[in-house]
Amino acid sequence: MRRSHRQAIYWLSSGLLLSGLIWLYCFYFVRVVDQFGFENPHPAQKWLLVAHAVLALPTVWLLGFLWHIHIKSGWLKKLKRWTGGTLCALALWMALSGYTLYYIGSDTVRSWLSWSHWIAGLVALTILLVHIWESRALEAGGSNVRRE
Repeated sequence: MRRSHRQAIYWLSSGLLLSGLIWLYCFYFVRVVDQFGFENPHPAQKWLLVAHAVLALPTVWLLGFLWHIHIKSGWLKKLKRWTGGTLCALALWMALSGYTLYYIGSDTVRSWLSWSHWIAGLVALTILLVHIWESRALEAGGSNVRRE
């Protein structure tokens, strides 16, 4: 894969991770009390979600692009199928759950989707790091990297 493609993945993944983690922190741990004593969400939460959504669109586009230049060839060569396949499944889930969160009205469904979306994001980050490590090990001639 070209260096520019890798950098795009790293920058977009980092932006999504940071906007998501900061939003989670604000949502669960930060409350703003107004002059009447009522707790309100932190004002940055809205803009963090906007940034997350703005970064999600080019990420989905990049995943479609990677399907043709990276994912299919790796699958056919039986390289890193476990991490690559899991990343594809998690990316699909995060895209579907993210768009559904935007449109869903039910608080119960929204709560479950939100929870599963951010858990999938954290799991995807871990698996992406393993996938990158396996790639670098393969490039270095490592024989201990799983082919399946």
